[in-house]
Amino acid sequence: MKKFCLALASAGLFLACKSSAISLDDIQLWTGSGTNRAAVVIEWNSPLVINNSSVPAPVTEKTMVWGYRFNGTATGTQMFNAVVAADRRLYVVETVDPVYGPFVEGIGYNLNGNGLYAVSDGSSTYTAADFTNGLLIDSNLDPDAAIALNAGDLFWGGYFGPNWTQWSEANYEGGFTNSPNRGTSQYWDPGSFSHGEWWFGSGLEFTTLTNGSWIGFSVAAAGYDTNTADAATYAYNVEEQAPPSPDGTYAAYVCNTNDFAVQIISTNNIYPASPYNDPTAILNRPTLRFYDPFDGNVTDRVTVIDPPFNVTPAGGKVITEIKTAGQITVNMGRKVYDNPNNPYGMDFIVYGNSFFSASGAGGFVSDATDLNTTTLGSSPGGHPTIVSISQDGTNWYTYPTVTSLFADEACRWDDANASWTSEEMNPTKPLNPYINTNNFGGQSVAGGLDQFIGASGGTGYALKASGFPWIQYVRIQAETNANQYTVIDAIAAVDPVVVGDALSIAPDNLAAGITNLSFQEPDNSSNTLISLNFDSVSTTARVSTISLSEFSSFAPVFGNASSAYQITVKPVTGTGAVNYTAGVGLRAGDNYTGNGGDLRLYQWNGSSWTAQPFSFNAAANEVVLTGVTNFSALVVSQIVPPRLGVSPATSGMAFQFTPVPNCAHTLVRTLDFVNWTPVDSITPTDSQPVTLHDNAPPAGKAFYRLQVNIP
Repeated sequence: MKKFCLALASAGLFLACKSSAISLDDIQLWTGSGTNRAAVVIEWNSPLVINNSSVPAPVTEKTMVWGYRFNGTATGTQMFNAVVAADRRLYVVETVDPVYGPFVEGIGYNLNGNGLYAVSDGSSTYTAADFTNGLLIDSNLDPDAAIALNAGDLFWGGYFGPNWTQWSEANYEGGFTNSPNRGTSQYWDPGSFSHGEWWFGSGLEFTTLTNGSWIGFSVAAAGYDTNTADAATYAYNVEEQAPPSPDGTYAAYVCNTNDFAVQIISTNNIYPASPYNDPTAILNRPTLRFYDPFDGNVTDRVTVIDPPFNVTPAGGKVITEIKTAGQITVNMGRKVYDNPNNPYGMDFIVYGNSFFSASGAGGFVSDATDLNTTTLGSSPGGHPTIVSISQDGTNWYTYPTVTSLFADEACRWDDANASWTSEEMNPTKPLNPYINTNNFGGQSVAGGLDQFIGASGGTGYALKASGFPWIQYVRIQAETNANQYTVIDAIAAVDPVVVGDALSIAPDNLAAGITNLSFQEPDNSSNTLISLNFDSVSTTARVSTISLSEFSSFAPVFGNASSAYQITVKPVTGTGAVNYTAGVGLRAGDNYTGNGGDLRLYQWNGSSWTAQPFSFNAAANEVVLTGVTNFSALVVSQIVPPRLGVSPATSGMAFQFTPVPNCAHTLVRTLDFVNWTPVDSITPTDSQPVTLHDNAPPAGKAFYRLQVNIP
């Protein structure tokens, strides 16, 4: 079941499609103000050896980036603290030395955005309320024993164990428009303290920022160990890794075992020889890594050109072969629903060991293969597979046979650095169905993977054709023709995609009637926060989304922001323009209960907020905008009309009211309801009560009103 890389002799040149490192212009999360720009990159990655630590590796792995604006110069401490304060999902544990400044002991990220993060070392527990502007400075917490109590958070802490290492751009002089490239070497050069364009940091307090400065954080390869004879850990003390280029296009995946098959119900006619004779190998999530005895006894990641086979690095089974007319029936870990919010209408995914042929690598493919310069065959090769589904295990619906399941991908490839990251692709996120009709021939492997948008691959199935509103059982069968068989790795239920993630849309989707993309609330996937409906699109596009919680990189928002999102549409490959027309529905906010009459919709035009006409869908609690040809930041704002309260003042009259933030309020007076005289004005930046005055009111009767300039 092992494949070879095809060595093709041809007169011609294959150009690898290679995406550039993320630039300062690509960053969507900003804080600070000024003309200079800098950035923070954080990678939650697993140590190679976990010594002097009592906690497991991070729940999941992710590289993220934030931007910082400033004038003149600033320190790394100022930028880092400002970023942590601005993003309410980011939280940090520090100690502060009076001479050397802050030392970062732990960094966490509240993935679902519910604000309920907490860390504990078993003796001391600190909740979000104990963090000031996202920072906890407390010497009582043991970072080598600290874990996040919210299981859905990214978190790692370390001091004597693997700790956070800081990096800066080469020469520490700024001038980097793009994220520093760590190059092709897996580890840094301990002689020069560099890893490509990343240089080992000198401490936040001693890092001076200029325009184009970058600060990176990644987890050390191992904990503290000065014993040079201790080969188990000493070697890893010099095998440090700078963070890879951030992807910034999809949300990190957190594994939930209930999303996969959990029980074998029945089976027959399975391949008799080890290691492909165990039906339970298809339970739980798809394989991430496997042991390859044919290529130097190495451990490989699963890729579209290097499929799962043999055993795991620990010797466990990874795939099962079903022989002619055989079958495996499984019970899923939860009901799988026909969910209209699931991407592309897909409700579950079946994974096998299909793979693309590859050219340009030479010999066996492995983790050392450069996916930027290796090219794909036209389509993956696999085995005919029959899939059936049932609610009760008695009544079944059978899908048409597929000639091959689609290939899998375990981790994200970093195009810019031509290297692997440890960031896992999402096995519950389906591929865009247009991929099934796409000819990949001649594309680089990296370019092909760019179209996965964070999904793991496999073949998606929709319940809609079956008529079942939900199912609990899945059966996989091989064809009855002689010498036919199929190979299965896993079965996964699809999860809706949340805001903070990305999907793709292609002309082929629109032709097939797939026009809508939905992005759900992270901690309540039944709530649709963003619904996009495309009328046209010129090329395959990546649609990225994030929630906005602060607006320092924009102008102040008029009124009280009820919800705010950034929507970005870019080509999946290349840098050309994407022409499209789409409608968008934006949830007005969980706490909004009105009829839409007090709402405004503002779109960022690059320099200011522009009011947009909209309709309100009360059933979905959403603001609807049609005919959009250029998505950007969008804010749904609630305008609460002020009510004037009048009271005598030491001099004249005082008028109290709760203002509409960032709008000009002018108190005017009349004696005849024809001529109005401005008396006092204010433009508040928040909705705290304010007071205007008429210090010289007329002796007789006068009438007052408040004019509010709402764009």
